[in-house]
Amino acid sequence: MFISDESCMVGLPGFPGPGRTAWRMIERDSEDPWYHVRFRICEGARARFKKLMPTDPSMLAHLLSQRSPDHTIEAVQVVTPACINGSSLERMEKLISVIVGYDRNGECILLHKVDSGAIYSSSPGEIDAGLLRNIRTIYDAMTAAGKHFHCTNYQTRIALPLQRQQVNP
Repeated sequence: MFISDESCMVGLPGFPGPGRTAWRMIERDSEDPWYHVRFRICEGARARFKKLMPTDPSMLAHLLSQRSPDHTIEAVQVVTPACINGSSLERMEKLISVIVGYDRNGECILLHKVDSGAIYSSSPGEIDAGLLRNIRTIYDAMTAAGKHFHCTNYQTRIALPLQRQQVNP
């Protein structure tokens, strides 16, 4: 979740439009990944871009379901904290896919695959999607490009930090 102090609000509630508020700064305390989604919105012969930052897979799935011929996704990236990506800083990487499934104990597992080939798992050592049951794809860059994609409602909130796992191609 993103939070902000009221002192960071720009203008008055309702600016820049009904139901919206502008902020100069937001804060994030969680060590979970979050997403950066770039939409292309066509309005006649003109296009504009909107960047949205969902904080969890259920919100990402909701955004993906909002696509239409005039509202397409240009890029999806995942931002992982240092404790997940194995570096000293947060890292933003192109997202290749996100799947959700359940292990043999019924535990919900998320697997994020990024452009480098790394897979980040919500369960340490659990990177083989073939061992999961009831697998659903939340996002797949190869099949989602330019197509309408509707994901089933994904309500499970993952509380465990994801662990970085390297997969050999």
